[in-house]
Amino acid sequence: MADIKGRLRQVLVESLDLRREPDTIPDTNLVAELGLDSINTIEFLIWVESEFGIEIADEDLSVDLIDDLSRLAAYVEQRSQQTVAN
Repeated sequence: MADIKGRLRQVLVESLDLRREPDTIPDTNLVAELGLDSINTIEFLIWVESEFGIEIADEDLSVDLIDDLSRLAAYVEQRSQQTVAN
């Protein structure tokens, strides 16, 4: 899961053109810490889908999912396993 979180940090920096190192991205409170708005979050999630080859279900979209890297990493891992199983 640490590898997924590292990749998510990298995707955040690249997708939002953040001027900070990926390892400075916190695990929690991302919306407030990074000043994310709805457009930023959609852009980020599109990159996540592309990076991990998954589809994030509409019903799973929430601030809670985006605001916590551990929760998002667990979700990505679960969706990745489902994609491989299918």
